[in-house]
Amino acid sequence: MEEAYEYTEEELKKLGDAIVWTTILAAVHVDGVINEHEKAEAIKQTHIRTFSTEDYFKPIYKHLEDHFENDFNRFSAELVGTQKEKEAYAQAKVTEAMEILPLIGPIFTKRFTKEVGDLYNRVFHSDSSLLQIFLLPILTGRLERFGLK
Repeated sequence: MEEAYEYTEEELKKLGDAIVWTTILAAVHVDGVINEHEKAEAIKQTHIRTFSTEDYFKPIYKHLEDHFENDFNRFSAELVGTQKEKEAYAQAKVTEAMEILPLIGPIFTKRFTKEVGDLYNRVFHSDSSLLQIFLLPILTGRLERFGLK
């Protein structure tokens, strides 16, 4: 049996904001631009997770389901400046939203951090080719092993 959490409206809002800002952070990380592939992946991943993630995260994703894209667009519009400035702003927003985690508990904090880390990686790699995702880490590992990197 899965663990269930009862979230307050404030917790749902803050955790939802953390998810939206995490996807934005992933999208702007390399070039400061949110392209359509990254946005589409963020929308897809949050939708899929409404039914495919751990039971204790489902209420958060269900809460986001109706307004994720609007939040994503609205939050993205706040980004201005250089790539580094956009990334710093998004990171600050993620940190601000995650301030609620200690109030929920240490086990949840660890699980939620892992969950948004996975979400970040999926959005971050959405614009990568299969070569970049699968072969590059293998090749890089080989180069490091033989002292060529």
